[in-house]
Amino acid sequence: MPARRFLFHFLGLLGILAFAAVLWAPFLPLIPGADPEALGGVARVRMLAAGLFVTIVIVRFLIRPPKEPSRRSIVWGEFAASSGGTANEEPRRYTPMGWTGGTTVRWSSRGTDVTLTTSSDTDRNDFTQFAADVRLTRGFQFHIAPESLLTKVLFSNQLWSIALKSVKKREGQAGAGSPGVAERLKFLGEKELLLGDPALDDALLVKSDSPALAREFFLDAGVSYCLQEMNKDGKGWQLSLMSRGSDGDYLLTLSIPGPLLDPQGLDASRKLIEASIRCLADRGMLAPASPRAA
Repeated sequence: MPARRFLFHFLGLLGILAFAAVLWAPFLPLIPGADPEALGGVARVRMLAAGLFVTIVIVRFLIRPPKEPSRRSIVWGEFAASSGGTANEEPRRYTPMGWTGGTTVRWSSRGTDVTLTTSSDTDRNDFTQFAADVRLTRGFQFHIAPESLLTKVLFSNQLWSIALKSVKKREGQAGAGSPGVAERLKFLGEKELLLGDPALDDALLVKSDSPALAREFFLDAGVSYCLQEMNKDGKGWQLSLMSRGSDGDYLLTLSIPGPLLDPQGLDASRKLIEASIRCLADRGMLAPASPRAA
């Protein structure tokens, strides 16, 4: 392998020289001692250099060494093995979470497919995403994040009221007949929900369109424990359950800023998403029909 890599880079250097010869062949007569006529003239020199360049490019392509695995593919591959899932390289595509692709881990929890991938927003900020498509018999939505000055501003009633008014106006101009995005997300512009557990209320900001179901969900012992464990070391994470717009279809998402490469962080995130699915199933909220893949 080292010899193959050396030859690959050596041919790259030769390729640069051959390409330079194609560009600078007309100036060969200006170099003392250079006699392009001995090789058939400048045109022939350029043709030979171009042929050599193409040959080098083809040979380099054929002998190129295998790409070194990224740290993410190594760490996530180990995570996939420990969680009983599979890790694959997938093409980039646009999803509700933004641009996703690259190393992707998939596994199943209680018959629900879970996906671990990264996404990028329009500003090219990277996020680690745990996502699962679920069908609910008792549908509700929520959004929860660690409480901080930033989250208080981002999820303030005033800010979301302005944002949702703008969305609703655009939907009205488009002539949307059924309840649109603004109607589904209006709970984000309402007051913060208190769960009744001081350990959670003091540390987390919660919003939901169904306070009773949200309390039933978040006060589940397993979910509550995983939230507190997640909040010990994690920063900027957000857990949400959002309607997809069709009856009973929801997207459960755990979003973490940046690529998550810490095995402990990955394990804590997996436990939270699996505890959430388990809670939905145990409390009769999860529909028996198999959800479509995330």
